[in-house]
Amino acid sequence: MRLTLRRAAVVLCAGLALATAGCTGESENPYIALCKDPVVVTCDPADGPFSITVDAEAASGDVVGFAGRVQDAVTRTQREVTLYAEDAGAVRLDPEVSVRPKWQVTLQPEGTADSVSSVLEAASVPGASGISAGAGWPSAVAATLGDVAPLITALSSTALFADGGSFTVTSLGDRFRLVYVPAYTTMDGVREVISVARDYPDAEVLLEAPAAGPNQPTFYVAHLTPEEATQLAARLSAPELASASVPGAPLAFVLTSVSEQGTDSLTGTFGNVPG
Repeated sequence: MRLTLRRAAVVLCAGLALATAGCTGESENPYIALCKDPVVVTCDPADGPFSITVDAEAASGDVVGFAGRVQDAVTRTQREVTLYAEDAGAVRLDPEVSVRPKWQVTLQPEGTADSVSSVLEAASVPGASGISAGAGWPSAVAATLGDVAPLITALSSTALFADGGSFTVTSLGDRFRLVYVPAYTTMDGVREVISVARDYPDAEVLLEAPAAGPNQPTFYVAHLTPEEATQLAARLSAPELASASVPGAPLAFVLTSVSEQGTDSLTGTFGNVPG
């Protein structure tokens, strides 16, 4: 821990414009004291954001108070800091990829630590992991495809995910992402997206929605064969899937296939609801 803190002092003094004019000792680095807080597990300076690992079992009030003090330091040093807690139950699938945290929050120089309490609330939901808040949608990671819908239902009752969020699955990497926006997509739509991902294991399955402006989602499926795209378009256009979206906001789909003739796309809406 002491060596880590010395390195932190060197990095901060050498590369950052601190609030004070000079950089003459550890007293000018606010992280020296912060890293001694009882909730801290490790303080590791990195090439990018300075990160602090927080005890996952620490009391919520203690973590929120600590985050407020870190935010003061972030404002002073004008350098973002990522707070995170390790997930003891996470499985490392790739030795070259870091295990997902239980939760993480990046504090910005011009921001506040207000989101920390809502992140901790979401992280306390059984089965929740990889809870993250920052720019864009809050995000969470499910263990399997079968866990996605129950996790969405559980997290939707929290303040952080009340308006929606992004959900991924550990074992599927970038092949699956589902942005759930309750104002536009129903749980019937969520279940169908998950079913498509299960039925087309070689495809990339993404339900995307912009975080700013109109949040109406679009469903993308890529790396299909032309035959698969045709079959899936018919499936998604079936009248019973009109329940995938809320009235007045049909859920659009874009299905991309590749053949010897090149790339082709089929478009439509769930349930063939007029746009």
